[in-house]
Order: sequence, then C-alpha cells, then structure tokens
Amino acid sequence: MPFLRCCLRTSLAALILLVPAACAQHGGALPAAVPAPTAVVPDAKPPKCKGQKTTDQYASLTETLSNQGGSLCVPAFGGFGGTVTYPPASPSAQLGLTTSTTNYDNMPNLGSGTPIFYIQLALQSATSFGSDAPAGGGLTAKEIKPHQPYTVYGQAKVLGFPVNFGPCFEKAKKGKYGGVLGGVGTLLEGVSIPAAANGVLEIYAGKQTATSCS
Repeated sequence: MPFLRCCLRTSLAALILLVPAACAQHGGALPAAVPAPTAVVPDAKPPKCKGQKTTDQYASLTETLSNQGGSLCVPAFGGFGGTVTYPPASPSAQLGLTTSTTNYDNMPNLGSGTPIFYIQLALQSATSFGSDAPAGGGLTAKEIKPHQPYTVYGQAKVLGFPVNFGPCFEKAKKGKYGGVLGGVGTLLEGVSIPAAANGVLEIYAGKQTATSCS
C-alpha cells in the first residue's frame, strides 16, 4: 500500500503540472486570426477598339479618315491605347493602324534611343491633311508618366521614298489609364500624301526637339 500510495501521489502531481500546460497550449490562448487574403486588383488598361485584331506581337484595325477630321481609335496593345485626333483628310481614305511595343517589323529608328510605342500607318489611297487637328482624346498608357516629356517622330514611304514629318514633343497629362499624350495627331497637319503609302509614328521618352506638338 505505501508503494501504491506513493505512485498515486506522483501521478497526481504530474497530472496537476500537465493540465495547466495543456490548457495554455489549447484553451488558455486563442490562436491568432489568419488575415483574409487581399484581393489583387489588376492595373486598369485602355479598352480595345471595336473590331481590332490582336496577336502576340501587335494589334491592328482599319478605320476611315473623315474630310471633317476626327479621332482614330488606337488598337490597344501592351497597356497602350486611347485615341489620336487628326486634321481633315481630303479626300476621305481608308487607313490601317498597327500598334506594337517592339520593332517586330524592321521599322526605322527615327529618334534617339528605343521607342516605347509604334503606330504603323497603311494609307490605302492619296489624301491631304488640313492644318488643324481637333483637340481632345490622346494616346494613353501607364508607362506614359504624367508631367514628363515625350517626343513623337513620323515617317511615310511614298513611291518608295521616305518622307519624314515631325518630330514634336509634349508633356503628358494625367488620365484614367496613366499619362496622356493629346498631340500625336498634330504631326499629320499639312501633310500631303500623293499615293497609297505606309508609314509609322514612334513615341520616345524624353524631349528630343524644341518643337511642341500643341
């Protein structure tokens, strides 16, 4: 009996020590609440143009130039999009636009450095542009930083010969999808194309000319 009583005392003492420890681990303190995962909201991007075609390298769309002037929808690609306003075109003509962020088509390097955006132009017949592009709209992207300058160069190949127009620079304004460049279409002011032609507009970061797009 003494031996049994000793064992009972030892077991009871061990139990008394274990119970508080177990309570501290399981019941004494509630586990910290696990925070709910934060929803990741993707960056807003300019919407696609109606009818545009998109590949891994570029986006394209065919539009009609108006003899009243107007606004071309920029095929959305690589986070870029928006519109480009243009002066009256006489006569009206079909214009294909192809946009890209890389020089996938061996385009000329018109400025200093590497363009951040290319807009290829495929004019399907002769036309002449007026001297005043309407205000409003603009090329926009998150990569275009508000209040920073950007330079636009242009070139068309007419009957196999390159014809340069521009460059001009503009400070980006702030918009819904990032910075906005509203003066890209001013490069077409006063330009006369005597036959079907291909061309390109190239956007460069920084100020590379003293001529303003406005």
